[in-house]
Amino acid sequence: MKSTLLTLIVGCLLLSACNDQSQTNTQQTTAETPKNTNVSAVTEQPAVTPKQASEPQVDERLKAGKDIYDKRCKACHGADGMGANDSLPPLAKSDYFSEDKMQLVASIAKGIRGQITVNGKTYDGIMPALPMKDEELAAVSTYVLNMFDNKGGEITVEEIAAFRAGK
Repeated sequence: MKSTLLTLIVGCLLLSACNDQSQTNTQQTTAETPKNTNVSAVTEQPAVTPKQASEPQVDERLKAGKDIYDKRCKACHGADGMGANDSLPPLAKSDYFSEDKMQLVASIAKGIRGQITVNGKTYDGIMPALPMKDEELAAVSTYVLNMFDNKGGEITVEEIAAFRAGK
C-alpha cells in the first residue's frame, strides 16, 4: 500500500510539474511573441522629410493665403476677386496668369505698371509691388490660384526663392 501511495504521489507530482512547465512555456511564448500588428504597413509609410516638416501643407497655405488676401489684396480686387471697380483687373477666372502661374507671383512681387489685358479687357493702372516673405507670397499666390473659379495649383516656397534668384 505504501508503494502504491508513493507511486501515486510521485505520479501526481510529475504530472503537476509537467503541467506547470507547460503553462509557463505557453505564457512565455505568448509574452515573447507579440500579436500580429501589421508591422509591414507601419514600416512602409514614408518618414516625414525635413521639407515636409518645415513647410506648411497646402490647406494651411490656403488659410494663410486667405488671411493675407483679406488684409492686402481685397481692397482693390474685391472679396469675390472681380475687382473693386471697373478700373481694377479681376483675379476671378483670370487668363492673365492661368497659363503661367509665375505671372501672378511677378505681379505681386514686382508690381505692374502699364497696360495689361485680363479676360479680354485692357487695364492701364499701377499695382504696387507688395513686399512679402517667400512663405507669404507662396501662400497668397496659392490662394488666388485656387479661388475665384481659377484653375487651381500650388506655388511652393522653393519656387518663390527660385523666382527671386532669377532662375
